[in-house]
Amino acid sequence: MKTLNFVVYCLLFFCVMLVTSCVSDTDFEQAEDILPTPTFESSLIFSNLTASNFVDSETQQEVVVLTDTTRLEYINSDFFVDQLLKTNLTFQFTNSLDRNFNIDFEFVNDADELKYLAQVQVPSGQIDNPVFVEANFLIEEPELSTFEDATTLIYKITLPPTTAPIEAETQGLLKLESKATFYFEL
Repeated sequence: MKTLNFVVYCLLFFCVMLVTSCVSDTDFEQAEDILPTPTFESSLIFSNLTASNFVDSETQQEVVVLTDTTRLEYINSDFFVDQLLKTNLTFQFTNSLDRNFNIDFEFVNDADELKYLAQVQVPSGQIDNPVFVEANFLIEEPELSTFEDATTLIYKITLPPTTAPIEAETQGLLKLESKATFYFEL
């Protein structure tokens, strides 16, 4: 008898739920409005610079500007130029050197014309208390059109004047990790 009552209550509950549940109208034509926007992430540059990288080996004097160059052939490829909606550049620094740094990321074309400039200031840190800086640069139109002309990235570190220059024995590290996220429209 108890089993029969349980089955009756379950059927009654199911019927009530079936009658009182609601379903909204579904517009299947909305699926046509969906546009896929794939993303592509790529590492840009990575570096670990110690104090000795900022000291001239011949003169033992602090180097005021340090540069590195990387080719970026894919940015101005036909696919990128035709399908790219926007780009996000992310630069992450960890500084345990007791020194401030001004960092420029110069995106230039084959004629060395500046197409995009991203600048970051990294404050001084300590061995036991490094400073972390993250900088994001979202590039959309109209800047995106000129950014797409870039073929080379010049990574330039400038040391502002100070009374305590870096010496070869100075402890610490300036670490950079970076990536570019590209958003496409198909």
